[in-house]
Amino acid sequence: MTDWAEPLRELFTTEIDSYKRLLSLELQKREAIHSADGKALESFVKQSYHIMVEASECERLRMRTIEDFYQKENVERPEGQITLSQFMNQMDRDSNFKLKGLTTQLKAIVHELKEAILTNDKLLKNRKDFLNHTIESLKEKSKEKVYTKANQPIRRDQDRQSSVMLNATA
Repeated sequence: MTDWAEPLRELFTTEIDSYKRLLSLELQKREAIHSADGKALESFVKQSYHIMVEASECERLRMRTIEDFYQKENVERPEGQITLSQFMNQMDRDSNFKLKGLTTQLKAIVHELKEAILTNDKLLKNRKDFLNHTIESLKEKSKEKVYTKANQPIRRDQDRQSSVMLNATA
């Protein structure tokens, strides 16, 4: 492998590791969402932020290394944003072979992470909707008329509170 490709390989490896840790945290977030553990969820979000900063820095360094490749190797740079596929197609065969597995692995882990994030977002939205509907139901119940012993209608919130049974596992 040429000398410019080794630092790139190390950056790919570090970036892949960062995304794997993010994926692991997303799976832990999912468990916290299912168990309605807000403190754990908050902790995972804080940890994720730090790893995202790390992954972002790796990506920035990787892109700078790729830019350096185009300058040092006198390879024609494509217009606009450079994609990994474009970059891999312009490398020599040996370097391409050695980096191809890492680029494939990076694309796969990023795709998996994206799916996990989308799933967690849907779960959080469903949990929020459930809580909002429950709160609205409680508000409506408190406005219903209730008859007392003297058959005088009173509002629930005036004299006594209603009891509501919730299925927390729904």
